[in-house]
Amino acid sequence: MKLTRLVAFAFVSFFCYGIVNWMMSTSHLQLQATKIASGQMWQGLLIALVLYLIGVLAVYLNRMLGFYVLGLVLVIYSLGLISALMSGYQSNAGMEVKLLLEVIAAIGLGINFYTVVLLTRWRHKTN
Repeated sequence: MKLTRLVAFAFVSFFCYGIVNWMMSTSHLQLQATKIASGQMWQGLLIALVLYLIGVLAVYLNRMLGFYVLGLVLVIYSLGLISALMSGYQSNAGMEVKLLLEVIAAIGLGINFYTVVLLTRWRHKTN
């Protein structure tokens, strides 16, 4: 039961990252000073999805390494969410867009933190 909750939170984390990534790369929201190509956005999301899937698969195979891989992926994409928080705050976008970005990124960071806590608890339980 806990393992499925852990995996569900990992995919919700990916979903939050995907929304923030899309918002940051969309040029009409004016969240970035430089224009990011749509292909680059999709490539980044595909890489994130593959990394999340590798971590989840390793956890499902009950390998101790899987906990560390998924934890590392969560930390890496948490740094991306923190970067989006700072970039969005300093952007020229409207206040509603900034607020939406900040809320989604904050929710994503909270989910990432809780998922790392679940990973730590599960790892200690399986030792």
